[in-house]
Amino acid sequence: MIHYLFRHNKDYSRFNIIKQLLTNVTCKKEIYILLPFSKNQFLKHFFKRNRIVNDFFISNYDTYVYDRKKITKYNPRAWWKFAQDWINFRFSKYLLSDTQAHFEYWQTLFGSFKGTHFVVPVLADKTIYYPSLEENSHGKKNKILFYGSFIPLHGIDIILKAFSLLEKEGISFHATIIGNGQTYSEMKELYQSLHLKQVQMDGLLISEYELAEKIRHSDIVLGIFGNSKKAHSVVPNKAYQAIACKKALITMHSNTLSEFFTDDEILTCDNTPQALSSAIKSLLISQERINLYQIKGYEKFIFLYEQTQKTFTEFFHTIDKDLK
Repeated sequence: MIHYLFRHNKDYSRFNIIKQLLTNVTCKKEIYILLPFSKNQFLKHFFKRNRIVNDFFISNYDTYVYDRKKITKYNPRAWWKFAQDWINFRFSKYLLSDTQAHFEYWQTLFGSFKGTHFVVPVLADKTIYYPSLEENSHGKKNKILFYGSFIPLHGIDIILKAFSLLEKEGISFHATIIGNGQTYSEMKELYQSLHLKQVQMDGLLISEYELAEKIRHSDIVLGIFGNSKKAHSVVPNKAYQAIACKKALITMHSNTLSEFFTDDEILTCDNTPQALSSAIKSLLISQERINLYQIKGYEKFIFLYEQTQKTFTEFFHTIDKDLK
């Protein structure tokens, strides 16, 4: 039987996707899945650790110290977060990550992992993110969407400056930036200083269901363009959500993307305003190219989802057989 360990049973997309992938999995032995954002639960259930599949997913230490830069590594809070992560990482028998690159990055932080590691891509909740039944109307301004929690990982300054370059070229488009968070005030100042006329950014927060509708009514969705180590070792939620809705995705080039995608499935570029504006322009001038990325990206999402569900099921059956 599969049990879930968590601090708060919140409506996190990662929680829901893990549960959906395992909907039809039955195990004879007691197996526990430690969901993300619940690292204290590993300490609480430490003596069951050989039966725990730890979905490490995110390092609290890396997030606060290096990614969002909210505290320095000399802060006592950082020491506690490091200790939590280190114990979770080093003492787990079974560990899940979202990419192989992310797992290897964690090893540089916390040392070599001696247990069994399994990659579960971020994916997207198919009950929320799915293609529109209506085809986008051609001949209108192409709609570009970015959404996020305004953290350094996203590189929103790169996005705003790319839009400015497109406007200076006289390129016609309509862009919407949705979200709020850590860097919003700074980005709002940049947005206003650039005097963007075809970009809407109002700092509103919307529900996940509203977000899915916004994606379905867009043509192009932007991924991440930050410069942290994490940015180069993950494939973010928004990438999978975009292709699950059958939209063309543009995101920063990284070696991590090649774990799952080819160049004809998602469009990548360097994380500079010039490179991003060129990538966007290459789609804006070719509806055929937009359509191609939409189709290829969606086909890959379906393949990844089905393949992950199959191999993840086999992983749990193997654990079930090995447990005494």
